[in-house]
Amino acid sequence: MPAAPTLMRLRRPRWKDPRLLVGIVLVVLSVLLGALLASRASATTTVLIAKDEVVVGDELTASSFTSAEVRLGEQAEGYARAPKDIPEGSTALQSVHPGELLPVSVIGQGGGEDLRPVVIPVESAVADAVGPGRPVELWRTEADDQEKDALAENLVQDATVRRVFEGSTLGMRSMSIEVLVPSDELPAVLEALGSGDRIDVIGVPGEKGLDS
Repeated sequence: MPAAPTLMRLRRPRWKDPRLLVGIVLVVLSVLLGALLASRASATTTVLIAKDEVVVGDELTASSFTSAEVRLGEQAEGYARAPKDIPEGSTALQSVHPGELLPVSVIGQGGGEDLRPVVIPVESAVADAVGPGRPVELWRTEADDQEKDALAENLVQDATVRRVFEGSTLGMRSMSIEVLVPSDELPAVLEALGSGDRIDVIGVPGEKGLDS
């Protein structure tokens, strides 16, 4: 007769078993880490959001912004959180559109000093296609060549719309756009306006360009 197999008994785990202790520690750490990540992901930060259009060179004041709670995570340090983050006399180094957050990098001193405002008459359809704070290009067509197949000349590549004016002359609708142009390109723009040449204001598509 073969010998009967030896009965094996499972040993109950002991609290002093190192493997059990390591397992408990790993479980606790994973729970704590998950809770920490979840709390960070759901945490909100108070930031400043533009109420109105802020154009490059404009003075930054607390009245132009409102506060809101948003989730930014590690990017929170890059945005202004309270009016105290805007030093007195600060100006906008870039345009900020309504509803956008105010980046700290936009807050500066003397922004727009190298820009000059110029008012350009345009067709109403052109004026409706652009708005304050939007980047535009200025293109010139000489007055003598407007009836021909002339090539337009790019006068300014990085102008910014400041205001759009609407008026009327003898019952007819007239439009004009005030744009900010670099001071070193101002003579060419003024010469084109003085000679009666046509200047087209062309919106630049993109993240901060025309609305899609």
